[in-house]
Amino acid sequence: MKDTKYFLVDNGSLNPAATLSLRSTAESLTERLGFVIRPVGLMHSHKIDSLELNGIPAESMESLLGSEEPKSWERIVVVPMFFGPSRAITDWLPRHLHAWKKDSPGRSFEILDCLHHEGDNAIALALFENTTACIDEFGMDRPFVALVDHGTPLKSVNAVREEVGRQLQEMLGSSIRGFSTCCMERRDGPEFDFNDPLLEDLLQKLDASGREEVVVAQLFLSPGRHAGKRGDLEKICSSFAGKVVRTELLGMHPKIIDVLERRVRTFRERKSAGED
Repeated sequence: MKDTKYFLVDNGSLNPAATLSLRSTAESLTERLGFVIRPVGLMHSHKIDSLELNGIPAESMESLLGSEEPKSWERIVVVPMFFGPSRAITDWLPRHLHAWKKDSPGRSFEILDCLHHEGDNAIALALFENTTACIDEFGMDRPFVALVDHGTPLKSVNAVREEVGRQLQEMLGSSIRGFSTCCMERRDGPEFDFNDPLLEDLLQKLDASGREEVVVAQLFLSPGRHAGKRGDLEKICSSFAGKVVRTELLGMHPKIIDVLERRVRTFRERKSAGED
């Protein structure tokens, strides 16, 4: 195989905790695979003060591809830390990689599949483990479970949430009183109604109906400004009158790392078999 650089890539964040989380996941993946998987945000991450990152500057594709280092690379392999086909992965990143590829003959790149595959239940299993852990830890009696994602303008991304939600609801079965998917925020307009309900609206409705225990199952990978400490989800949940707890984030869950490992191993097996 050509000299290949592997990158674990998320959307990028100005929150240091998000970069530290991505680094931890990349370290676990590196240990499993036996070669370096480099953690890089798509945008913004390079702007974080390195003093907030144990003195090690964060990187972003935005800044990295404009530097001198990539001029000597032959192949880039991107391992997406995305649940579904966000435009950041299907549009922004390919455009920038094509520009890098055009600068020199013989260069190539691969963007591996996102975390979710149709019919695969790895994400739902990770959420199930996190949700039941919350139920047990806080002594809840058949709580309502709300599976929340960020919200998206793309039905293809929303479809991932809905399939994972169906799987999770089936796994939880009679251990819960009710279940709903929901989003943290959405764009205005009826064409984006597929995101609904908003988590805030759902919690208000549950308050009014007298439900006192809710588990918010977080379909989020890292603690950025939305799912991090004092983030948007924490603020939304703080308005709920009853008992509400949020599950752990998914970025370091072993089942998520299993998926990432499979993506890389499958790519390498295909290349070793002579496909190029």
